[in-house]
Amino acid sequence: MTPDPFGTLTSFGAVVEFGTKKTALDVVGGADGAVLARLEKAGDVRQRAAYQLFAGPDLRQDIAHLTPSGARDSAEAPIGIVNLSGGSRTDADIAPLSGARHSYVSHDPTRWAVVQPGLPRLTGTGADRATKLTFNRVARFLSEQGLPVPTPGLVAPMTVRYQAEGCAGFTVTTRMVAKRGRFEVTVADPRVDRRLVLACLTAFTALVLWTPRREGISSLSPFRR
Repeated sequence: MTPDPFGTLTSFGAVVEFGTKKTALDVVGGADGAVLARLEKAGDVRQRAAYQLFAGPDLRQDIAHLTPSGARDSAEAPIGIVNLSGGSRTDADIAPLSGARHSYVSHDPTRWAVVQPGLPRLTGTGADRATKLTFNRVARFLSEQGLPVPTPGLVAPMTVRYQAEGCAGFTVTTRMVAKRGRFEVTVADPRVDRRLVLACLTAFTALVLWTPRREGISSLSPFRR
């Protein structure tokens, strides 16, 4: 497996651009908010296609392929997986590029697990009040009954922490900025591969993040299997 090209980043942001022909996440960092990398896939956010991760001069170097379920490097070696099943599937059942369009996938990011070889299994927990009020057993039960429940997550930033005993992991904060979505990431353990963190951001993009533009584009596009 190729080394993590972003291994020195301890914090960075990502801005999501929703479109009918293309979906992209610009990875930004530094005081000037420079674009460090770009995740891009053909089609709208519901399209079953892997993101390509571009970096380097003019963002032309293809360095990984990502989906909400994990990441592979440019040589197709697996980097790790994001188990979105909430415990209904074992980690061995998840392929890195299998995506998020499966009946077993949970829309609750506090039930996901990030699995990287050589590290403990990182599990999600709500790190602030808005997240805990949005994702809990009561909200999950009402959702399963088909009852719409207004939650703070529609308007307030939410933070989820992925960690384990022996690994401080990383945190993801989601927020809506105008028509775009934005993520803020802090990596507490330098061993965590940032490409796998970016795969986790695509899962948030597909399953959690809400913006008016995203909903409008989704309503115009058929569900693709």
